[in-house]
Amino acid sequence: MSSLSPNKKAWQKFKKNYLALFALGYIAILCFLAFFSYVLAPDPTPNANEQFQKLAQRSPGFSIEMLQLKSSKEENSNFISYLFFGKERSYSLLAVDSVKEISDSVLKVYPYEGVEYTISSAELADSDLNNSMLTKTFYLGTDQLGRDILSRLLLGSRVSLMVGFFAVLISSSIGIFLGALAGFYRSWVDRIILWKMSIFWSIPTILLSMALYVSLKSYFSSSLWLIFIAIGLTMWVSMARIVRGQMMSYREIQFVEAAGSLGYSDFRIIFRHILPNLIGPIVVIMASSFANAILVESGLSFLGLGVQAPAPSWGGMLSEFKDFIGTDLSYLAVLPGFLIMSLVLAFNLVGNGLRDALDTKN
Repeated sequence: MSSLSPNKKAWQKFKKNYLALFALGYIAILCFLAFFSYVLAPDPTPNANEQFQKLAQRSPGFSIEMLQLKSSKEENSNFISYLFFGKERSYSLLAVDSVKEISDSVLKVYPYEGVEYTISSAELADSDLNNSMLTKTFYLGTDQLGRDILSRLLLGSRVSLMVGFFAVLISSSIGIFLGALAGFYRSWVDRIILWKMSIFWSIPTILLSMALYVSLKSYFSSSLWLIFIAIGLTMWVSMARIVRGQMMSYREIQFVEAAGSLGYSDFRIIFRHILPNLIGPIVVIMASSFANAILVESGLSFLGLGVQAPAPSWGGMLSEFKDFIGTDLSYLAVLPGFLIMSLVLAFNLVGNGLRDALDTKN
């Protein structure tokens, strides 16, 4: 019977760590919800920014009758665009207590917390009154602008996961490249890179991200891409330190010396012969960096330097609702805070599980 490959052995060990496996499943569910957030969200409009001023700060589970009225906006029928950017409704919604038919063409509307008035049936989204009425439920309540909290939390997950992915991609690319150069060539190359690492390591990540965000702001029209780059440029040190240390060990092994004696270029030796052996430590660092990137983005958004309104982000929502802590509406701040904490914890648990699974000594 043939022995299992190293990857299969690692997977078998990882599956036995039920906490890490549960965390991986939690991350997978959040990724699914983030990708299909506009499809799943009760409010599919761009940035989930549909506002009902009279329904501000309603408790979870609040339901209300809505009357659909004709609107000048055109609904986007392109599914791909809808999936990524949402869609405007082809009708407007009016919260009502009731609607009564006075005649075939005249209706009396009793708005929610408003003064009654009459409208023509031609103003309805559908000529049939029954088809123009719907019951809207705010499962997690509304904020101070009457926006659906559940929809904004779902869209906020996109920001956290996207920032984590792109920031880790940028920081890992820089860290692997510089760490490999420092560990392989040593000498003055190593000293210069170590000097840069010491400078970056001495500055708190959140402060350095803030400085880069402010200095690069004039070069980017999108605050989201600016966050990707600002965070990615501050987190490469951990990756560079690990790769440098591993590279210094591997460069003395016989297969590296054999590759050099065969005339292979340094680039080929580094990236085709040594780095594939460092996949385990690299993956573990990437998992922890993902958690760190989410925390940094939440901190920037909390300080008002992240994704700009009306786009939702968990850090921005936490900043927006921090004044409600200690009141009956404290859940508005607790929900995004819990999601930030749980996602960071999940990535750390997965990182610990990967570290144990990829440890060849156990």
